[in-house]
Amino acid sequence: MPVVGLHIDVQHAGESGGEAVLERLSVAFERTGEELRDFSTHVWPKLTPVFEAEERRQFDAQGGGPRGEWAPLTDAYARRKELLYPGNPILVASGALKAALTESSSPFATRAYSGQQFEFGTSGLEYASYHQVGTERMVARPPFDFSDDFERDVTEAALEAAREAMASSGLDELVEVVP
Repeated sequence: MPVVGLHIDVQHAGESGGEAVLERLSVAFERTGEELRDFSTHVWPKLTPVFEAEERRQFDAQGGGPRGEWAPLTDAYARRKELLYPGNPILVASGALKAALTESSSPFATRAYSGQQFEFGTSGLEYASYHQVGTERMVARPPFDFSDDFERDVTEAALEAAREAMASSGLDELVEVVP
């Protein structure tokens, strides 16, 4: 498991120049905190591709998150879908939903973030929520049912963002960053 750590070796802090090292280190830590206060600078941009990759896994596996594979289509709908969208798998008719969740360039994709808020999903596809939670006539086939690897991937992306913040603040020049 990746770990971020710092090895700080302040030798001779009491000697001439030692206080300057501690001051520069203190300022660099403060700048790193400022860099990370607004997640839109480093953190959120790293998460969009993680979410999209997870959604690609979901569609490729036709589910496969903790809730398992998506329920099969009813026989009647499967016949109708084969006529209208031959060969397309579950949750892929026109392809708009899959594209909205796996490609930022989709006209139906919602990717927005600011300081402390991150929004990832779809817009203009009313039926997307029906698949997530189901309806009286349709079982849920949630595209947001994240795999066990998802938490690890989000953590790795966040750690990479922290490393970038450290580099932007100059902290990486003052301390050895342990990979």
